Parts: sequence; C-alpha cells; structure tokens
Amino acid sequence: MAERSALGRGYDIGRLRLEPAPGSRLADPFDPDRPPKPPDDPAAAILMDHPYKFRGSKRWGKDGYADSIEPIGWETALAPDDKGVVKLDQNKAVEVALLNSREYQTALENVYLTALGLTLNRFEFDLRWFGRNATTYTHTGNSSLPTESNRLASTTDVGFERNLAAGGQLLVDFANSVTYEYTGGAVGGVRSNLLLSLTQPLLRNFGRQVRLEGLTQAERDVLYAVRDFARFRKQFYVSVATQSGGYLSLLLATQTLRNSQANLKRQEETYRLYNELFRGGRASVVELDQFYQSLQAARQDVIDTRTSLENAKDQFKLTLGLPPRLPIDLDDSPLDQFILVDPALERLREQLEEFQRVRLRELDAPPSLDVLRKAFADLRELAGGGPAAVRSAAADLDAFGRQLDRPERPGDDPEQRDRDRATYTSLKTALTEAGDDLAKFTRRIEKDSTAVTEATRKEGWEAVVQDAKFLLTALDGVITVQTQSRIYRIELPEIDILEEPAMAFAKANRLDLQNRRAQTTDAWRKVTVTANALRGGVNVVGTANLVTDADHDKPFNFAGEASSYSVGLQFDAPLNRLAERNAYRASLVTYQRSKREFVALSDQVELQIRQDLRELARLRPSFSIARQQVLSAARQYENTRLTLLGPGGRKGPNDATSLQLLQALSTLLAQRNALAANFIQFEQRRLQLLLDLEELQLDDRGFPTNAQPRPPARSGDRDGRGTPSPGLPAAPAPRPLAPRGPVVP
Repeated sequence: MAERSALGRGYDIGRLRLEPAPGSRLADPFDPDRPPKPPDDPAAAILMDHPYKFRGSKRWGKDGYADSIEPIGWETALAPDDKGVVKLDQNKAVEVALLNSREYQTALENVYLTALGLTLNRFEFDLRWFGRNATTYTHTGNSSLPTESNRLASTTDVGFERNLAAGGQLLVDFANSVTYEYTGGAVGGVRSNLLLSLTQPLLRNFGRQVRLEGLTQAERDVLYAVRDFARFRKQFYVSVATQSGGYLSLLLATQTLRNSQANLKRQEETYRLYNELFRGGRASVVELDQFYQSLQAARQDVIDTRTSLENAKDQFKLTLGLPPRLPIDLDDSPLDQFILVDPALERLREQLEEFQRVRLRELDAPPSLDVLRKAFADLRELAGGGPAAVRSAAADLDAFGRQLDRPERPGDDPEQRDRDRATYTSLKTALTEAGDDLAKFTRRIEKDSTAVTEATRKEGWEAVVQDAKFLLTALDGVITVQTQSRIYRIELPEIDILEEPAMAFAKANRLDLQNRRAQTTDAWRKVTVTANALRGGVNVVGTANLVTDADHDKPFNFAGEASSYSVGLQFDAPLNRLAERNAYRASLVTYQRSKREFVALSDQVELQIRQDLRELARLRPSFSIARQQVLSAARQYENTRLTLLGPGGRKGPNDATSLQLLQALSTLLAQRNALAANFIQFEQRRLQLLLDLEELQLDDRGFPTNAQPRPPARSGDRDGRGTPSPGLPAAPAPRPLAPRGPVVP
C-alpha cells in the first residue's frame, strides 16, 4: 500500500497500520493469533458443545474467555467530563470518527485485502522452493526367510519451480531415495535423480502480454484500491464535518432550536403582555386566544425541534462509531455570530418589560408612596445600564463599518455596497439619537423621582409609567442598531472559481476518474488476452533426467548410460473453442461498456462541478436576501412592539396590531432559520466543491490542509501538472486540534 500511495498526488491514505489504535472501540487487546473465546449466544453454545450426537471439543477455551466483544473501558480515550459527557467540536468529532468508525476501518481493511491478493500474484513468478520427505517402514511375510521382509525407505525431494514472464515453466527436482533391508543381513542402497523440465508455449498462452496479465491486473487493482480509499478518506471527512448528518448539520439544527426557543420566549412575553392588556380593557378575548394558540404552537415547535436534534445527534454518534447512549455536548461557538443581541442587553430589556407589566397591573389605582419610590429606584437602576448598552452596540457598529472600508472584491455588487454604506450611516445616526435619549430619559427619571410626594402620587405614578415607556423605546433603538450591525457582519467566504479551468482541473485530478480511465485500458487489454485463448496450442517441451549409477551408493554419481533427455512439440488443435469464443465476444462488449462508463463519469464530474458552482452562485444572493428579510422582519417586530409599549402606544381592542405582531413573530422565526440555513448550506457546498474538484487534501491524521479560500489564479497560471489552476485553496501547514474551531477547519 505504501508503494501505491507514493505513486502520485492525492494518494495518501494516512495510517498504514491495519490494527486500530489503542483506545479505539475497535481495538483488540488480546493476542490476535490466540484470541480468547468471545461471549456466545446461549442457544448456539449448546450446539457447539454437542454437535449432532457427538461431544464437542473441550479445547475451545484453552486461550481463555473474554467478558465482552468490545474492549472494556474504551470510553476513557474520549476524555469525558465528570458527568460522562463527551465534549465535541468539529475537529474532535473527526478525530473520534477516525479512531472508532467501523466504516473507516472496513474501508482500510479492503485496501489491505486487495494488497494481500497481490502478494500471491507476485509469488507466482518468484522462485518457489519445495522440500519433501517420505520415510516408510514396511514389514511383510512371517518370521522365516525368504518370505519375510523388513524394509526402511526414505525418499527426499528438493527443488524449485519458476514461471517465466513469456509463459514458460521451469522445474528442477533433485530426488534422493535411501532403502535399508534388515532381514537376511543388512542390505541398503542409495539412488538419486535430477530432473529438469522446461515447457514453453509458442501460440496459446505465449508472450508477456498474456502471461503477465494476472500480475498486471493485480498491481493495478491495488493502485485503484489506494485511490478509492484516498478519496473515501476525503468523503469521510466531509461527511463527518460538514455534510447532511454531519457536524455542520447538527449546528444548523442547534441554531434552529435556538431560534425556536427565542420565538417561544417572545411568545411568552407577548402573551403575558396581552394578559395585562386584557385586564386593562385594551385587548379582547379573541386577541388573547390568538396569542395563546400561537404560544402553544411555539411550545410544540420547540419540542419537535429538540426531538429532531436529539435524533440527529444519535445518528451522528453512529457515524462516529459511538453508541447512541453516550451523551455528547457540541461546541456551538461557531454559532455565536448568530446571536444578534448581546445577552446583557437582552436581560436589560426583559427587566424593563417586566417592570412595565407590573405597572400595567396597577390599573387605575396609584400605588403607595413607598411602592412608587421603590419603582423609581428600580427604574433608575435599570437606566444605569444604558451606557453599557450603547457601548456594546457601538462596538458591533464599528466592526460593520470596518467591513465597508475593505477594498472592493470580485463579485461585489456596487449598488449593494452603496446601500450598506447608507444603512451604516443611518444606524450611526440612530445609535447617537438612542444614546442621547437614554441619557435624557435617565435625567428625567431622576427629576421625576425627586418630585414625587404623597400629594403627587397620581402624577408620579403616571410619570414612572411614561418614563419606563420612554426608556424601553430608547433601549429598543439601541438593540435595533446592534441587531442590524450583527446581521450585516455575518458574511460568506469569497470564492472565485471559473468553470472551464475548474473542470480541466477536476478531470486531471479526480481519483475516481483516473481509476475509470485505467479500467478502460484494463478492458482493452482483456480483448488481446481472450483472443489469444482462441489460438491453437503449440508447446515446446524439454526434459533432462540425470540418474545415479545403480552399482554405486553415491548420491551424486550420475551415470550417462542411466540418464535420459527429451525434446518435443505438443500440439492442441483449436477445434473446441466455444467457451473461449464467448469470452472473447464478451470482452469486446465489456471494452465498449468501459469506454461508455468513462465518458459517463467524465460527464458526471462536469455535472457536479457545474451544480456546485451554480449552487454557490445561488446561495450567495439567497443569503443576502435572507439577511435583508431578517432585517425587515426584525424592524417589523420592533415597530409593532412600539405600538404596544412605546410612549405613544394607544392600542384598542380588536385593532390590527395583534395580527401584525403575530405575523411579525412568525416571519422573524422563518427568516432567522433561513439565514442560518443559507450560511450552513454555503459552507457545505463550498467544501463539496473542493471534494468534487479533488483539491481537498488531507494530512496523515485525516484533517484537511487546504480548506480555506484563496485568491483566484491569474490568467495562464499553471499548478505544476500542466493543468490550469482554477483558483483553489492553498495548502497551509497542518494545524493541531483546537478545542474551539471555526465552522470549517
């Protein structure tokens, strides 16, 4: 296998050791030549102990008994935490799969078995020595002469056979016979003969192209197996790390669950708010029922999404070679960019909304002076978080601005860049205004709190309710700026690959296409080989049999008068060749099929590249559209909330606000899911493109060395193999495993 993996680019197959590494679930801790008896099925064990009417062997347990088929304690190699949970990031998941995957181990064993068959084909043309001995003691007759005989005979053969590349066969056999007769006095004799035989076909089975066909095919089959496994390693990495059912798919399911949970949280908040509005006569029972039904639907969505995620995790464990019962915890840090609001700001808004709901419960009766003063104190404390909220939003807005300062890249839409700059300018203005409002409302809260007295309780109560609305409105403005800034900061990697050079690159480097091209040549060779079988048989046969002198007991005293020599021709007329005729005709058909299969695979490669590029081209604007839709849905939700909670909110029962809010919540959930799905799908398709181009390269561990985009090649660039480079990733030095990695390594 090492010979074949060194033949060309991309044939590396990683570890050549067949046995799984210690710590693998597949490892065998016992002596492979003398393994202990594994646990047996109780019913089948009876048939092993008593097959039919016989007593079974008692030696089956001579090497001991194993308590389990899989090694005990293999889980410790996964380094679980004190609760038994295995922490997985993308790199760790691939590492675990390479260590424990049954499919990966089977694929490696298939390469080994193919190489094992080659050793037999090679041995066929090696010098094959043999050495045999037969020693026999024979007694005949009774105790008296001359009928009694007691003879000891020992015959030894030593020699070798050799198949020649042109179809000949050579045999050299030295035979020595020693006899000893005990009866009637010791009488013995030694005889030897040296046989040399050579058979050389001249027509049928003649020539290297025929005789070496089996060896040639076996050599090439090992190369094909190495290529197949090299490609399997890449497909295995992609399937574990990114594709459907892989790590990225789990992250998408996780983000979908997050979005559903966020939607449920908003639904619960809105339902509580409508409860208070209903009690105050500002919402009808129909509206309350609508939000209750929407809340229940959101709860069901969370349940369904969580169940789907857990099912996907269990299926992923099987891909890694782990039992579904083993708890895992995914590193979801790559999803941090989809957290659109700083958790601290989210908590501050929740506290303000809860403060406002408490005020709504007070209905038309102003609270006591102590309660009112406590309310102002709480509101002042909440207002104190305003500057930190502005700083948090400003940091994200500045990062968005730095994106806009980058040089224009190929494929950028100038009109979209202008719109983004206009958005940035308006967000900067909005943040300044929201910051000023927060400062102004903080001062107003301080002023209103000092003015409250027993005589002004009603005015103070109205002031605290109004101040809370103003403060919440200003905070919503800050959150809106941060949300939009973070949405704009989510970007897809740049890929600029031209179709024509990409196809040329793939056709020159795809391992499966190389195999198919070579197999077409295999089918072509078989036409000549099967045609040779139709010929008549003409063999030249020569033998020399040198025998020792019968009058001397000297094993190497060959006598010319006792030796014989022969040479001749053997002829087999081609009168019965129906089976060979059929094989020949079948080889012609197989060759034509093989050519069609190569063309079909070549077309399939073109189709894959075109689909990859077309899908990437589709996903990029789809991502931009999804981003704009999330922005629109977020603005719609925030504006509808302001109608309910803002300082000018005057909602009456049965107006359109409730329906608008329900639609906004539903749209926001759908668009946040679409944005995450577009991002993940782009990453999956991008890595699939590298795989389809055969540009994805792995190190000895099975991790990619070139999965990051690079600038496209200039016109006329070559990649060193005479193939136009389509602007593919460069290969940086392998990186060690990191506990928290990016979405793709």
